[in-house]
Amino acid sequence: MLYYGIRPESLGQLGVLGRHVCECQEKAVELKVRFLRPYGVAYLDQIMQHEKRKDARRHLVSTYSNVNQYLKQSGFKHLHPKADCGKPFPQADIVKLKRFRGEALTVEAGVVRWLTKEVIPSFPSLSPQVYKPMVENLWEIVHNGLRHGRGEHGVSAAGQFYPKMGYFEVAFYDRGCGIPTRVKESGAIERMRPDYECIAWSIEKGHSTEPVDRSSGLGLHLLRQFLMLNGGLLQIVSGNGYLHHSGGESSRIHTETMRNSIDGTLVNIRVIYDDKLYKMAGEDL
Repeated sequence: MLYYGIRPESLGQLGVLGRHVCECQEKAVELKVRFLRPYGVAYLDQIMQHEKRKDARRHLVSTYSNVNQYLKQSGFKHLHPKADCGKPFPQADIVKLKRFRGEALTVEAGVVRWLTKEVIPSFPSLSPQVYKPMVENLWEIVHNGLRHGRGEHGVSAAGQFYPKMGYFEVAFYDRGCGIPTRVKESGAIERMRPDYECIAWSIEKGHSTEPVDRSSGLGLHLLRQFLMLNGGLLQIVSGNGYLHHSGGESSRIHTETMRNSIDGTLVNIRVIYDDKLYKMAGEDL
């Protein structure tokens, strides 16, 4: 696949992309990818951390110079030093790749600082009523990834503003055990049930795999409520499960089983910040 948009078909190809990187025998792994979004950057960062642990000389390079340039400006550390890069993108539109690793409570201050200093201030206009829940909800995703995913390399996050469309996208990926594994191990969902049922269960209010502390479970209920009012969207891929929740007037949840699975959990979020372009934001570029 050359284009990684936000449709299920694109997200469903991440497993193929990951296997290509891991199975390639060359030191310079060539990607025939013409277009990436933030979730692709976060996903590739986790994959390459795992691969470079085995061989520090491994790097990625795309056949297309604009992808190399995008990875470079995103702060992707695994790009081949001799990669052919294209014309620069507006740097103000790119929220650079960040990696959070360690115990959730010790990482919290760094995540909040990243959100309040690098992410949130970039919005053209954001009311106090929206500012606080955004910080809290985005932190909750990192918290979940660190506490429940327990991936060796923590959580990678990347974002981008799309000024002409009036929305912002931010993605988080941890290469840990994944939501379905945690939910099924807790006994909340039977092991033979589809992975997407586990994801749907995890976003419901009060649902947690840790009953001792229900306030910090896998639930993404508050984020879901926020995006319903905002008109944005929430996408989660874990195992071979996929969930898409679009907000706004035609709010709906769509789930399905992907043809290809991924390790861990990917969360992609779109937040609309220009009400005049509200209807356009539902389109997939």
